[in-house]
Amino acid sequence: MKKNKADRSFAFICLGASMLLLAAVQYAWLAPTAIRVVATANLLLYGLTLFLFRRTRKSFTDPNLHVSVRAIMSGFMIKFFVLAVAALVYIFSMRKEVSLPALGAVAVLYIVYTGAEVRALLLLLKKTDHA
Repeated sequence: MKKNKADRSFAFICLGASMLLLAAVQYAWLAPTAIRVVATANLLLYGLTLFLFRRTRKSFTDPNLHVSVRAIMSGFMIKFFVLAVAALVYIFSMRKEVSLPALGAVAVLYIVYTGAEVRALLLLLKKTDHA
C-alpha cells in the first residue's frame, strides 16, 4: 500500500467520523459535551495514527527486524495509553456527567483506526521484500 493511499484512508476515517458527529448534532443523538469529547478523540486518534504509521513505515527500511517489531508494539501502546490518559482526564473532570456512549464511541474509533493502521502496514509489508 502506498503511503498516500494509507494517509487517505486515515483521512477518510476521520472525515467519516466527523460526518457522523455532525449527524449526531443534527439529530441530538449525543449531548453537546459528549460530541466534543468524541470529536477531540477523533482528532487525537487521527494525529497519533498518522504519526505512528509513518514512524513504523520508516522502521521497515532498517535491516534489523527487531526495530520494526518494537515500532509496531510501541505504537499500539503509545496510542492506547494516550487515549487512556485522555479518558481518565475526562472522567475525573466530569465526575457525575460522564457520557458512557461517548466513551463507547471513542473505543470504537480506536478499534477502527488501529484496524486501518494494521491493514495498511500488512499491505505495505506484503509488497516489499523483507526476506
